[in-house]
Amino acid sequence: MCFEKIIKIGIKIVRKIIGIDLGTSNSAAAVIQGGKPTIIPAAEGQTAHGKAFPSVVAFPKDGSPMIVGSPAVNQAVTNPENTITKAKRKMGEDYIYKIQGKEYNPQQISAFILQKLKKMLRPLLVIRS
Repeated sequence: MCFEKIIKIGIKIVRKIIGIDLGTSNSAAAVIQGGKPTIIPAAEGQTAHGKAFPSVVAFPKDGSPMIVGSPAVNQAVTNPENTITKAKRKMGEDYIYKIQGKEYNPQQISAFILQKLKKMLRPLLVIRS
């Protein structure tokens, strides 16, 4: 998926071209800088394969906010029943994840991953004067 954001500042037009990879195992976002794509690292660091973060969503047992990426993977051993991996494979199916009394479809889980990508990209798309 590729987007182009154009912001007018007087006569000057600033363009940022971004790419998003919503992957089954890992997801990433990149921005064109100096004519070359640069993967935007997640706050917790990149995976071994150079992607920004694992496509994993978890709902902690203690009721704290949902977590996405490496932190979700790190808690999966102690909380497998509330950890979702490879949701992209279920997209288009009539599949429901039942987590802590709530229901989520694969598209909603993928949306949580896309929200993290958006949060990572936001500082790069804001023009500061």
